[in-house]
Amino acid sequence: MLGSEAIDLAWLAEGRLDASVTLSNRSWDVAAGVIIAREAGAAVLGYDGSQHTTGSTATIATAPGIRDDLLALVRTAINAEHARS
Repeated sequence: MLGSEAIDLAWLAEGRLDASVTLSNRSWDVAAGVIIAREAGAAVLGYDGSQHTTGSTATIATAPGIRDDLLALVRTAINAEHARS
């Protein structure tokens, strides 16, 4: 994260970033950024790849072309973390 999740999502919308991954967040921290990113065409998802909602505990936002690859990486990382626990 580069300062705040909302800024990361706005920068994704602007094209400064290709993706933003936050695995622990609060809805009030990301709500405005989620709208901005979606309006710009980004996919904004929960950690499982479902559409991000106010109940999502993770925010994964990507430029359209890298969605599947990024989700695979996140899943691999989460599975590896669970295996260590």
